[in-house]
Amino acid sequence: MQRRQFLKTTCFGAACCFAGGSLLLNACGTAVYYAEHQVAGKRLVLKKSAFRYTTKKGELRERNFVLVRPAGLGFPISVFRGPSGYSACLLRCTHQACEVEVQGSRYACPCHGSEFDVQGAVLQGPAEQALLTYKIEEDAQHIYILLA
Repeated sequence: MQRRQFLKTTCFGAACCFAGGSLLLNACGTAVYYAEHQVAGKRLVLKKSAFRYTTKKGELRERNFVLVRPAGLGFPISVFRGPSGYSACLLRCTHQACEVEVQGSRYACPCHGSEFDVQGAVLQGPAEQALLTYKIEEDAQHIYILLA
């Protein structure tokens, strides 16, 4: 095989793996969902229905996480729905300000490997401080993230 043909084949294979991997992750329900929200004073208002979705087969499912990206904040806020209620964390690593990612039931920093639980506590360094968290209030239909 000539060098040029090898490079074409290798690049095509890598592109297929990347595309296929993305589709597989989305099919597994690990895709990140950015929820619509409103700003009301110093609160973000999020509908609880943002945690529900319908599959292609018509099944009703629940998300554990939704993200909101408020204007001017620089990083998204993750809202986690757990057995004891909701929690909200700014996805900004306290080590060197990289954007933290949702990975299963934890947050992970892709830059240096810090890991945090869903309440923002450090599970693994190099980060030494917890993620910034926000107080949450709720009513029957809405979640209110208190920014101040």
